[in-house]
Formats: sequence, C-alpha cells, structure tokens
Amino acid sequence: MRGGRVAIAAVVAALLGLVFAGSALACSCLRSTPAESLARSDAAIVGQLLAVESRGPGRAAYRYRVLRVFRGHDAIERGSALRVLGSRGGAACGLPETVGARFGLFLSAYRGRWTGSLCGVVSPRQLRIAAQKAEGASRSRPLDCVS
Repeated sequence: MRGGRVAIAAVVAALLGLVFAGSALACSCLRSTPAESLARSDAAIVGQLLAVESRGPGRAAYRYRVLRVFRGHDAIERGSALRVLGSRGGAACGLPETVGARFGLFLSAYRGRWTGSLCGVVSPRQLRIAAQKAEGASRSRPLDCVS
C-alpha cells in the first residue's frame, strides 16, 4: 500500500512540474501603453518583415524594410533595410516571424545594434496614434520664457 502512495505522489509531482514549467516559459512583459513605450524606446518604426536569420540557439536577426520612422530619425532612414536582434520563439519573447507582415516596433540600441522583443510590438495603427498624441502633447506645452 505504501509503495502505491509513493508512486501516486511521484506522478502528481511530475504532472504539477509540467504544468508550472509551461507557465515559467511564457513571455512576460511590463504593462505599458504604446505612448509610454514610445517615450522609453531608442527608436520606433513601422517595418515590414523581410526575413528571419538564425543566430544560434534561441536567437535571430530579423530584417525589416522601414516603412515609417517615429523615433530615431537620426539613425534610421525610411525605405532602408534594418536588422533587429532578438530572441526566437514566443515563450522567449521573440519577435513575430510572419514574413511580409507589417509591425509597429519599439527598439532599443545595444552596443551599436538594434534589439527588440515581443514586448515592443504593436500594430502600425497603435504606433501612429501614440506618436500623434506625443506630438500633440509637445505642441500644447507652454514654452519656458527666459528674460
């Protein structure tokens, strides 16, 4: 009887381990609005995914055609091809891999390269609206007067 209980306990423990392992592998992002992400990012673009190139286990270089630049005009040109480094796979917060699709991307600069993750992906419309709100807010702020 005791051996049966130990076996049942072992099976239950293994099943619980599988359940919690799945949730531990899920991508987890800091909740923020597109406007907040825009303010924190080094660059923000709308890009069309051209290709995904493997860079080793769990890593990839995503190549985008830049359709619109909302932040980072000094480093990114509209119409250029842009390489963004990131993880691969949804559980690792990897970027979407649908070649030909358009995405709004909030990017970070790291050691002279652009990086991104699933946490920095929005629809092109959401990015455009966030940029319009930011532009409107900057125009409505009073200017500091210097005498």
